[in-house]
Amino acid sequence: MIISGFLVKSYPNLIAGYNTLPEYQKKNVDIKGLSTFMRNGFILIGLVIIIGHYLFKWMGFTVFADSLPIAAILIGLIIMVVYAKRYDHNKNKSKKTKLTYIALGLVMVFIFGDLIYSSSTSEAIFSKDTVRFTGKHGFEMHASTIDGVILADNIPNIKMKTNGFSVGQVKKGFFNLDTLGNSRLLLHSNTPPFLVLSKKDGEKIIINFKDKLETETTFDKIKALVDR
Repeated sequence: MIISGFLVKSYPNLIAGYNTLPEYQKKNVDIKGLSTFMRNGFILIGLVIIIGHYLFKWMGFTVFADSLPIAAILIGLIIMVVYAKRYDHNKNKSKKTKLTYIALGLVMVFIFGDLIYSSSTSEAIFSKDTVRFTGKHGFEMHASTIDGVILADNIPNIKMKTNGFSVGQVKKGFFNLDTLGNSRLLLHSNTPPFLVLSKKDGEKIIINFKDKLETETTFDKIKALVDR
Protein backbone atom coordinates (compact mmCIF):
# COMPACT_ATOMS: atom_id res chain seq x y z
CA MET A 1 0.00 0.00 0.00
CA ILE A 2 2.75 2.45 0.91
CA ILE A 3 4.74 1.67 -2.24
CA SER A 4 1.56 2.04 -4.31
CA GLY A 5 1.09 5.50 -2.83
CA PHE A 6 4.47 6.71 -4.02
CA LEU A 7 3.97 5.08 -7.42
CA VAL A 8 0.63 6.77 -8.19
CA LYS A 9 2.15 10.12 -7.25
CA SER A 10 5.12 9.60 -9.57
CA TYR A 11 3.10 7.90 -12.33
CA PRO A 12 -0.49 9.26 -12.27
CA ASN A 13 -1.49 7.10 -15.24
CA LEU A 14 -1.53 4.16 -12.82
CA ILE A 15 -4.71 5.62 -11.31
CA ALA A 16 -7.69 3.56 -12.47
CA GLY A 17 -10.25 5.70 -14.31
CA TYR A 18 -7.83 8.52 -15.05
CA ASN A 19 -5.66 6.39 -17.34
CA THR A 20 -8.65 5.57 -19.60
CA LEU A 21 -9.81 9.17 -20.04
CA PRO A 22 -9.27 10.86 -23.41
CA GLU A 23 -6.77 13.71 -23.39
CA TYR A 24 -9.40 16.47 -23.52
CA GLN A 25 -10.99 15.11 -20.32
CA LYS A 26 -7.66 14.60 -18.58
CA LYS A 27 -7.12 18.36 -18.90
CA ASN A 28 -10.14 18.90 -16.65
CA VAL A 29 -8.77 16.68 -13.89
CA ASP A 30 -6.67 18.21 -11.11
CA ILE A 31 -4.11 15.43 -11.44
CA LYS A 32 -1.66 17.06 -9.05
CA GLY A 33 -4.28 17.18 -6.31
CA LEU A 34 -5.66 13.73 -7.20
CA SER A 35 -2.27 12.00 -7.21
CA THR A 36 -1.35 13.65 -3.91
CA PHE A 37 -4.69 12.57 -2.40
CA MET A 38 -4.22 8.99 -3.67
CA ARG A 39 -0.63 8.87 -2.37
CA ASN A 40 -1.65 10.04 1.08
CA GLY A 41 -4.59 7.62 1.14
CA PHE A 42 -2.52 4.56 0.23
CA ILE A 43 0.23 5.48 2.70
CA LEU A 44 -2.34 6.03 5.47
CA ILE A 45 -3.94 2.62 4.80
CA GLY A 46 -0.51 0.97 4.93
CA LEU A 47 0.40 2.67 8.21
CA VAL A 48 -2.97 1.78 9.77
CA ILE A 49 -2.40 -1.88 8.86
CA ILE A 50 1.15 -1.95 10.27
CA ILE A 51 0.61 0.08 13.44
CA GLY A 52 -2.89 -1.26 14.10
CA HIS A 53 -1.76 -4.88 13.77
CA TYR A 54 0.92 -4.59 16.44
CA LEU A 55 -1.24 -2.34 18.63
CA PHE A 56 -4.15 -4.81 18.68
CA LYS A 57 -1.80 -7.75 19.28
CA TRP A 58 -0.18 -5.87 22.18
CA MET A 59 -3.67 -5.23 23.61
CA GLY A 60 -4.51 -8.91 23.21
CA PHE A 61 -7.16 -8.41 20.50
CA THR A 62 -5.76 -10.91 18.01
CA VAL A 63 -9.05 -11.21 16.09
CA PHE A 64 -8.99 -7.47 15.37
CA ALA A 65 -5.29 -7.65 14.48
CA ASP A 66 -5.91 -10.42 11.94
CA SER A 67 -9.01 -8.76 10.46
CA LEU A 68 -7.50 -5.28 10.22
CA PRO A 69 -5.83 -5.58 6.76
CA ILE A 70 -9.09 -6.50 5.01
CA ALA A 71 -11.12 -3.89 6.91
CA ALA A 72 -8.57 -1.09 6.40
CA ILE A 73 -8.20 -1.78 2.68
CA LEU A 74 -11.94 -2.08 2.05
CA ILE A 75 -12.97 1.01 4.03
CA GLY A 76 -9.97 3.01 2.81
CA LEU A 77 -10.61 2.28 -0.87
CA ILE A 78 -14.30 3.17 -0.57
CA ILE A 79 -13.44 6.53 0.97
CA MET A 80 -10.75 7.18 -1.64
CA VAL A 81 -13.05 6.38 -4.58
CA VAL A 82 -15.83 8.62 -3.22
CA TYR A 83 -13.62 11.63 -2.46
CA ALA A 84 -11.44 11.30 -5.57
CA LYS A 85 -14.42 12.58 -7.62
CA ARG A 86 -13.89 16.12 -6.36
CA TYR A 87 -10.72 16.37 -8.46
CA ASP A 88 -12.60 15.55 -11.68
CA HIS A 89 -14.06 18.78 -13.14
CA ASN A 90 -15.49 17.20 -16.29
CA LYS A 91 -19.20 17.73 -16.93
CA ASN A 92 -21.73 14.91 -17.41
CA LYS A 93 -19.93 12.53 -15.06
CA SER A 94 -23.06 10.75 -13.82
CA LYS A 95 -22.76 7.69 -16.08
CA LYS A 96 -19.06 7.30 -15.36
CA THR A 97 -19.69 7.74 -11.63
CA LYS A 98 -22.33 5.01 -11.65
CA LEU A 99 -19.98 2.65 -13.46
CA THR A 100 -17.30 3.39 -10.87
CA TYR A 101 -19.65 2.57 -7.99
CA ILE A 102 -20.81 -0.60 -9.75
CA ALA A 103 -17.17 -1.67 -10.16
CA LEU A 104 -16.49 -0.86 -6.51
CA GLY A 105 -19.53 -2.89 -5.51
CA LEU A 106 -18.28 -5.88 -7.51
CA VAL A 107 -14.89 -5.59 -5.82
CA MET A 108 -16.59 -5.59 -2.41
CA VAL A 109 -18.65 -8.66 -3.34
CA PHE A 110 -15.46 -10.42 -4.46
CA ILE A 111 -13.62 -9.52 -1.24
CA PHE A 112 -16.46 -10.69 1.01
CA GLY A 113 -16.96 -13.81 -1.11
CA ASP A 114 -13.28 -14.67 -0.83
CA LEU A 115 -13.40 -13.99 2.92
CA ILE A 116 -16.33 -16.40 3.36
CA TYR A 117 -14.69 -19.05 1.16
CA SER A 118 -11.36 -18.73 2.96
CA SER A 119 -13.03 -18.98 6.38
CA SER A 120 -15.09 -22.05 5.47
CA THR A 121 -14.22 -25.34 7.15
CA SER A 122 -11.94 -27.65 5.19
CA GLU A 123 -12.83 -31.30 4.74
CA ALA A 124 -10.47 -34.28 4.83
CA ILE A 125 -11.19 -36.64 1.94
CA PHE A 126 -9.44 -40.02 1.98
CA SER A 127 -8.76 -42.32 -0.93
CA LYS A 128 -6.69 -45.50 -1.14
CA ASP A 129 -3.25 -43.92 -0.57
CA THR A 130 -3.90 -40.19 -0.26
CA VAL A 131 -5.65 -37.61 1.86
CA ARG A 132 -6.91 -34.33 0.39
CA PHE A 133 -7.94 -31.26 2.36
CA THR A 134 -10.48 -29.09 0.55
CA GLY A 135 -11.03 -25.33 0.57
CA LYS A 136 -8.73 -22.33 0.43
CA HIS A 137 -5.08 -23.37 0.77
CA GLY A 138 -6.12 -27.00 0.64
CA PHE A 139 -3.62 -29.64 -0.42
CA GLU A 140 -3.19 -33.35 -1.07
CA MET A 141 -0.65 -35.77 0.40
CA HIS A 142 0.35 -39.29 -0.52
CA ALA A 143 0.92 -41.72 2.36
CA SER A 144 4.47 -42.40 1.15
CA THR A 145 5.47 -38.76 1.78
CA ILE A 146 4.39 -38.76 5.46
CA ASP A 147 7.13 -39.49 8.00
CA GLY A 148 5.02 -39.27 11.14
CA VAL A 149 1.81 -37.97 12.68
CA ILE A 150 1.00 -37.05 16.30
CA LEU A 151 -1.70 -35.30 18.33
CA ALA A 152 -0.44 -32.33 20.34
CA ASP A 153 -2.06 -30.22 23.05
CA ASN A 154 -0.21 -27.09 21.95
CA ILE A 155 1.87 -25.76 19.08
CA PRO A 156 4.78 -23.28 18.90
CA ASN A 157 3.98 -19.58 18.86
CA ILE A 158 2.97 -18.25 15.44
CA LYS A 159 5.35 -15.40 14.65
CA MET A 160 4.05 -14.21 11.30
CA LYS A 161 2.13 -15.14 8.17
CA THR A 162 4.34 -15.68 5.11
CA ASN A 163 1.77 -16.69 2.51
CA GLY A 164 -1.75 -17.49 3.60
CA PHE A 165 -5.04 -16.42 5.15
CA SER A 166 -5.52 -15.34 8.75
CA VAL A 167 -8.72 -14.00 10.30
CA GLY A 168 -9.51 -14.68 13.92
CA GLN A 169 -8.84 -18.31 14.82
CA VAL A 170 -8.77 -19.44 11.18
CA LYS A 171 -5.25 -19.69 9.78
CA LYS A 172 -4.56 -21.35 6.44
CA GLY A 173 -1.39 -21.39 4.38
CA PHE A 174 2.23 -20.87 5.37
CA PHE A 175 3.27 -19.28 8.67
CA ASN A 176 6.56 -18.80 10.51
CA LEU A 177 6.50 -20.61 13.87
CA ASP A 178 8.93 -20.63 16.79
CA THR A 179 11.22 -23.72 16.69
CA LEU A 180 9.54 -25.07 13.52
CA GLY A 181 10.19 -22.21 11.12
CA ASN A 182 8.06 -21.96 7.98
CA SER A 183 5.19 -24.45 8.32
CA ARG A 184 1.87 -25.15 6.64
CA LEU A 185 -1.20 -24.52 8.82
CA LEU A 186 -4.82 -25.49 8.37
CA LEU A 187 -6.29 -24.30 11.65
CA HIS A 188 -9.99 -23.69 12.28
CA SER A 189 -9.71 -23.17 16.05
CA ASN A 190 -7.28 -22.28 18.82
CA THR A 191 -8.59 -25.22 20.85
CA PRO A 192 -6.47 -28.41 21.07
CA PRO A 193 -5.81 -31.05 20.01
CA PHE A 194 -3.65 -30.27 17.00
CA LEU A 195 -2.76 -32.83 14.36
CA VAL A 196 0.95 -32.44 13.56
CA LEU A 197 2.22 -34.07 10.39
CA SER A 198 5.90 -34.47 9.54
CA LYS A 199 6.78 -35.06 5.90
CA LYS A 200 9.90 -36.85 4.72
CA ASP A 201 11.15 -33.65 3.08
CA GLY A 202 11.11 -31.92 6.51
CA GLU A 203 7.92 -29.92 6.06
CA LYS A 204 5.65 -29.60 9.09
CA ILE A 205 1.87 -29.44 8.72
CA ILE A 206 -0.48 -28.57 11.59
CA ILE A 207 -4.21 -29.15 11.30
CA ASN A 208 -7.25 -28.92 13.54
CA PHE A 209 -10.99 -28.46 13.27
CA LYS A 210 -13.58 -26.68 15.38
CA ASP A 211 -14.88 -30.06 16.47
CA LYS A 212 -12.33 -31.87 18.66
CA LEU A 213 -13.76 -35.24 17.61
CA GLU A 214 -13.23 -34.43 13.93
CA THR A 215 -9.55 -33.67 14.60
CA GLU A 216 -9.11 -36.94 16.47
CA THR A 217 -10.95 -38.93 13.78
CA THR A 218 -8.79 -37.39 11.05
CA PHE A 219 -5.68 -38.29 13.06
CA ASP A 220 -6.81 -41.92 13.35
CA LYS A 221 -7.49 -42.15 9.61
CA ILE A 222 -4.12 -40.62 8.63
CA LYS A 223 -2.27 -42.88 11.07
CA ALA A 224 -4.03 -45.91 9.60
CA LEU A 225 -3.11 -44.68 6.11
CA VAL A 226 0.57 -44.34 7.06
CA ASP A 227 0.75 -47.66 8.94
CA ARG A 228 -0.53 -49.76 6.03
